[in-house]
Amino acid sequence: MARRLSSTLAFALALVVVALPTAAFACGGLIAPGHAEVLRRATTLAAWHDGVEHYVTGFQFAGSASSFGYIIPLPAEPTKIQKAGDWTLERLQLEVGAGDEALPAASVALRHSFAPVQVLQQVKIEALDITVVKGGGPDVAAWAGEHGFDLTPDAPGVLGKYSSSGAIFALAKFDNEEAAKRGFVEGQGTVIHFTIPTDAPWVPLRILGLGKTTAELIDADLFLLTDDRPSLAPRLSGLPGWEYTADRSAGESLLSDLRSDRGMAWLPASGMWLTGLRLHAPTWTVSYDLSIDGGGPRPVPSIRVTNTTPVATWPLWFAATGLGLLVIAMARGGRRLPASVQPTTQLQSDLS
Repeated sequence: MARRLSSTLAFALALVVVALPTAAFACGGLIAPGHAEVLRRATTLAAWHDGVEHYVTGFQFAGSASSFGYIIPLPAEPTKIQKAGDWTLERLQLEVGAGDEALPAASVALRHSFAPVQVLQQVKIEALDITVVKGGGPDVAAWAGEHGFDLTPDAPGVLGKYSSSGAIFALAKFDNEEAAKRGFVEGQGTVIHFTIPTDAPWVPLRILGLGKTTAELIDADLFLLTDDRPSLAPRLSGLPGWEYTADRSAGESLLSDLRSDRGMAWLPASGMWLTGLRLHAPTWTVSYDLSIDGGGPRPVPSIRVTNTTPVATWPLWFAATGLGLLVIAMARGGRRLPASVQPTTQLQSDLS
C-alpha cells in the first residue's frame, strides 16, 4: 500500500558501493576510456517531502583514466543541482554503524551538437561537468559518445530501457587533470545534491550493471527517509542479496544533525521514517529498479496510428541528465563532522 513520503523527495537513500575493483557503483553507470576506472565507493541519500525528491549522491574512484564519468537515470528533470553538504552522508552511515571511512566531498560544459538530444541543463561543480539531456536511449548513448564518453557496448540497450519508461538521464564527466589542479587525489570525489519534483521516490538499480559481467558483484548501502514506513516494489524479501540495516522512526537527533548541513534545511525536524538497506548480489540478479510508494518515471504516452503511414515509435521525450557525481572524497584533510554529529542509534541487525 502506497504511503505518503515526506513530500520533498529527499528520501534519504544512501547507496554505498563497496571499494572492490569489481563492484558496481550506486545508481549509475561508469564510463571511461578503455574502462580504466573502477568505482571504489558510492553513497546516496534519497529523501522525499512535499512533492520533491532530494537526491544526494557521491562516488569515490580509483584507476588510470585521464577523464571519465557516469550516467544516472532520474525520474524527472531536476530543478536544482548543487554541491551537497559536508557531513550528511557520513552521518547516515554512522547512524547504521557503517563505519567512519572518509566520504566524498561534490561541473557542465557539453554542447548541443547531437540533434536528437536536447540539452536541458549544464552545471559545473568542482572537477565535475554535469549535463542534463532529453532524448531517446540510443540517441543519448550516441550523443554521449560524441562528447567524449567511452560507452560500453550494452549502453544503448540499457539506456533504451530507461528511456522507454520515461526516465531522464544525468551525465557527469570528471576530469582528472582539473582534479589534480585542485589538489584532489585518487579515492576522493564530489557529492552532488539534486532537487527533483516527483510524486514519490524512485531509485535506479539496473544501471549498476552497465558494462559489468554477470558474475561481478554489486555492493551498495541504501538509506531512505520518508514520512511513513515505505512500501517497496519489488518486494525485497524474495530477491537475492538484500538485508535491512535500519527500519525505524528517525530520531530527532539524527534529523537535527542532517538539517544543520548545507542544503538540508528542508528536512522536517521530526516525523520521518529511516530505512537502511544493504545489497550484495551478482549483477545478473539486479534486473529491476526500486520504487518507493509507487514512485518512478512517468511512461511515455503511446502514439495512436490513424492510417497506414508508418509512425515513429520512439518515446515523445526522454531526459538524459548529465549528472556526473564523481566523489572527490573528504579523504585526508577533508571535511570533518561537527562535534555534535555523533552516532545516536546503534545498528539493529536482522530487521528483516
